[in-house]
Amino acid sequence: MTIFLGIGLIILAIFAIVGNISNSKQFGRKIMSDKLIFYILMLVGGLVLIIF
Repeated sequence: MTIFLGIGLIILAIFAIVGNISNSKQFGRKIMSDKLIFYILMLVGGLVLIIF
């Protein structure tokens, strides 16, 4: 069960990161925002759920 949760979290985080980067390029904002750091932590959390 936690494997599926981890996979879902990773997919969600990847879409969020890609969307955030494309928005940053579009509006010329800085790419490394607080949201992006949160999404990367979500990605790592998903990987941890899959491994353990």
